[in-house]
Formats: sequence, C-alpha cells, structure tokens
Amino acid sequence: MSAQQGVLKLLEVVETLRDEVIKRLDEQEGRLKERVSKEDLARFMELQYHLTTAVVLGYYLQILAKSSGSTIYEFEGHLRKLLKIWKKVIDENRKLFGVANWPIIQEGSSLILNAAREIGLPFGTVAGLVVEVMGADAEKFLSEASIAEIYGTVNLTKWRRLMNR
Repeated sequence: MSAQQGVLKLLEVVETLRDEVIKRLDEQEGRLKERVSKEDLARFMELQYHLTTAVVLGYYLQILAKSSGSTIYEFEGHLRKLLKIWKKVIDENRKLFGVANWPIIQEGSSLILNAAREIGLPFGTVAGLVVEVMGADAEKFLSEASIAEIYGTVNLTKWRRLMNR
C-alpha cells in the first residue's frame, strides 16, 4: 500500500468516525429535548419570578429601613414575606436542579441583614424569623461572614449556638 493509499484509507476512517459522532450527538440532542418538559420550563419561569421578587423586596427593605416613617413592626412583616419568598426560591431550585444555589441566596440574605441592622432590628429577632421560616435551610441561608460583618462576632457566636455548633 502506498502512502497516498494509506492517507485515503485514513481519511475514510476519520469520515466514518465523524459521521458516527454526529449521529450520536443528534440522538443525545433528541433525548435532551424529550427530558425538558413544558412543566420544567414553567417551574423555571416560576423560579425566575420568585428570585426577581426576592431581590426587589430586599432592596425595598433597604429603602424602608432608611425611611423615617417606617416602623420596626412594619419592617418585620415585610421581612417575614421576603423570607417566605426566599424559601420558595430554595425549594424550587432543589426541584429543578437538585441543589440550591447558596452563593446567590446568601447575597440576598446579606441585603436582609443590612436592612435589618439599619432599622435597628435586633439580630435575635432576625435569626428567629430566619429559623422559623427556613427551617433546616436556616444555617445555609445566612452567611457567617455576613453575620460577623454586619452584626458582629458576638451575634455570630449566638448564631452558631442557635445552629448547635
């Protein structure tokens, strides 16, 4: 077999392999399209809606905290609503993806801590609401770094005790 015939044979083999790879990719794409149902897309849209609402309400709480006409009682009511929305975001994340995206969620919880501190809400009240609404997710919802930065290390120690650590 000459070098030219060897190269032609090699090109045939490469082309056959390329055709096989394309065929398998098309099969995988078909399977993937079947897996993504309309229900999953609706859940994803719902997740996006709740995530957007949570971020907007977080900023609203910051505005409320700076407003001279707002009360701690009013703030606490809005905080409870916001925590319930974040809980929905966590649950929907798990349903769709099998996990919760904690870095994004903790950014939102930092907004909450900043606003609560600004209006003068004691950390114990914030922690109590977080535990009440979040349940087992409370520990991951609040970032320890944010607690220490915003409310101080004494409150971080209280948080760790509350979380039994």
